[in-house]
Amino acid sequence: MSAKKQNSALRKLSGIRRSAATVDELEQLADALGWRCIPLDGTEVADKDAFLEQCAVSFGLPEWFGMNWDALEECLGELDLDTEGVVVLWSEWAEFAEAEPADFAVALDVFMSAAHAWREDGVKGGIVLVGPGPNSELEVPEL
Repeated sequence: MSAKKQNSALRKLSGIRRSAATVDELEQLADALGWRCIPLDGTEVADKDAFLEQCAVSFGLPEWFGMNWDALEECLGELDLDTEGVVVLWSEWAEFAEAEPADFAVALDVFMSAAHAWREDGVKGGIVLVGPGPNSELEVPEL
């Protein structure tokens, strides 16, 4: 996909999408739109606890973050984004998806809820699963 088409696709981002583009390419597109880019590196994430710890770091969650799904949903929904748009670039997500499919599905639900809350606050964007995933079917559309 050309850079122009990727830029257009990112501008229309809502919810969760997949992309074969690199994190660097997507960061450049977000920057061109003036959007906040939040990298979420899943390299060391193979289970729920590691995922929640990585989210705490990547999103700069408050000390009171309870390291559970409900607390994550609350914290993400209340993020002070102070921007027109935001894109979360979740790289290296496949290991978590394959090792813990039920928890991965909950993580996607929490992210969908967060993207909905951001839209209600007038912030465009959402979450992009960057790179290849597991061999199983994943019902997340391409960017």
